[in-house]
Amino acid sequence: MAAPAARLVLYLGLGQSLLALVPRLRPLGETPGPLDPQRAWVFGAGGDPRVAADPTQDLPEALLAAPVAHLRHGRSGPLTAASAAMLEALGPEDRLLTVNLARRNAAIDLFLPGGAAFRNVERCLARAAALAGEQGLRFERLVVSWVQGQADSRTPHQVYLARLGALVDGLEAAFAATGGRGRLVFCLSQTTAFYQAGRRGVPLAQLELAEARAGQVVLAGPEYMLERSDGVHLKPRGAVRLGALHGRAIRRVLTGAGCTPLRMIDARVAGAEVKVTFAGGQGDLEPAAAAAGPVEVGVRALAHLGFVWQPPRGMATRIVDARVSGPREVSLTLSETPPHLEKTLLALGFPDGIAMPEGFVAGDPATARGGATGLRTGGGDPGPFGEPIQDWALLQRIVPRWSQSA
Repeated sequence: MAAPAARLVLYLGLGQSLLALVPRLRPLGETPGPLDPQRAWVFGAGGDPRVAADPTQDLPEALLAAPVAHLRHGRSGPLTAASAAMLEALGPEDRLLTVNLARRNAAIDLFLPGGAAFRNVERCLARAAALAGEQGLRFERLVVSWVQGQADSRTPHQVYLARLGALVDGLEAAFAATGGRGRLVFCLSQTTAFYQAGRRGVPLAQLELAEARAGQVVLAGPEYMLERSDGVHLKPRGAVRLGALHGRAIRRVLTGAGCTPLRMIDARVAGAEVKVTFAGGQGDLEPAAAAAGPVEVGVRALAHLGFVWQPPRGMATRIVDARVSGPREVSLTLSETPPHLEKTLLALGFPDGIAMPEGFVAGDPATARGGATGLRTGGGDPGPFGEPIQDWALLQRIVPRWSQSA
């Protein structure tokens, strides 16, 4: 019996400036040279995944004419770091074709089916299918990294959720139309909230879609812990770390291991005590102490690890203490036993005073004002600079329930 043909995996980057790398602070590559001279391809001149200054305008076919080796160099970005991780999940004869179609300040509407940006996605799919045929490969996978949200920071939760779902549906349909045999993998990272209550729909919608479409939509983790150049855009090594976060998640999906971010799954109330249960991530849960800078990854000092008790109007119940009490457990102490839990939420990552800048600058986490938590894991997989990749808790709101033993 003949061995099955090797695979071609198309990897697209969609979103805005954190992926498009604006302003022009480009990450340093770990080692100059090709990621893999045989297996890693791009269309961009100079071995870069970007093919045009504005990939939301119709791309000339000539830009997608022939693949070249994907190079790691001084101006490499997140997709290069992610591609390096993905190659670990592919066979020796498989090929990975990476294309960056992200654009600065791009709202989600710009990428929906029917527009020029989506036509470019379809062009890349058609070209990948043709290349697979020419090379005797199976066009088996479409993988997308989605890094976006700031341009939609005022978009309501349900509106953003519907648009994000429509984008995923459109990508899956376009992939199937080109003869793709496998399943779409749509990987995103959670945008940092920086607007006040009522304008936090994007990060919550991103989590909701990942939960509703588990296995197809993968949430790699949050972005709030990464150093920024100006409070929004990532510093060079932060961009590499973001790519490594996406790459690890995608690699785990491609190998069948699965990837689940660190998140709350339950909160049980007994008197004035609340036991919060977490799931996902690698390594034991630990508090993230305020780091003495300069640092490249970290968070500012947050009251009660970033937890906020949100009772209905007229009730004054609040959190007075928070501590890690188990490998996946946090214990909270309230100011009183709540008289009831109706219309009560437990929020994590939305501390009082959210504002800009969303992320920290100059190596000092105290400069950030965006959404963040003080919780992470000890980590597992090695990161791009030698340290383990730690899983930081997602921005969330859940409904607490009475403990059955109360």
